[in-house]
Amino acid sequence: MAVGKRLRLEDIPLDKIYVSESNVRKTHPEEDIGELARSIAEIGLQQPIVVFPKGNRYELIIGQRRYLACKQLGWREIPALITQVKRPIDASIVSFSENIHRLELDYRDKMEIATELLSKLGSVDKVAERLGVSEPTVRNYLGYSIVPEGMKKMVDEGRLGATTAIRIARNIPDEEKAIRIAEKVREQPTSDRKRAIIEVARENPDKSSTQVAEIVNRQEFRKITVEFTTRVAEALEHACESYKSDPEDIVLEAVEEWLRRREFI
Repeated sequence: MAVGKRLRLEDIPLDKIYVSESNVRKTHPEEDIGELARSIAEIGLQQPIVVFPKGNRYELIIGQRRYLACKQLGWREIPALITQVKRPIDASIVSFSENIHRLELDYRDKMEIATELLSKLGSVDKVAERLGVSEPTVRNYLGYSIVPEGMKKMVDEGRLGATTAIRIARNIPDEEKAIRIAEKVREQPTSDRKRAIIEVARENPDKSSTQVAEIVNRQEFRKITVEFTTRVAEALEHACESYKSDPEDIVLEAVEEWLRRREFI
């Protein structure tokens, strides 16, 4: 049965399938497999897996959880779309695009595939384009790996915190300016002003680090206390661990994004 120019649908023996190294779901792939298996047993497999031929076997690039669930059910064959994707990098991108819209990928998997693609594609904007996500999202996935070497040296010497270095790198793509902004951040007396330096630099990419500092010095700062339910507070703690960020930074970004989307700023 033909399905488009590059795909065909066939029933393939499960013992001829192996999981591709390009499959981006490497963390907890068997989580809740029993539940998925019960669902498939009751209503059938609603979507085929995707494989490409390798000799007399097939490499699985999409549908690892479906494949494991069908194995658990004792199936001998499984419906599969056979693709002619050749390059591992293309297989990784296809797998990422499928998985990001399904059961949430573990953050380590996202970071690993983003780092892999960055090494091959050379820039954050190209990675974002290929994965179909925003540049800030890719920078979040990349974490400490996108921090310029000059800033990493500052962290190693204890002159800059790792979280602050990551925040600067995420918001200021130009490496030379990022390092100059890091120096200005170190000079600020309070955490509010440190964050303000980064935000003003992001919003004014044409301003020098000295001009950014002058803008911040003219600003007034107001503190707002926010109380969270236990559920939200625990989620924030989890986000801090995953993104290696301070809670204040995450809350600030969330609030600014909300205001920006509704055109208040």
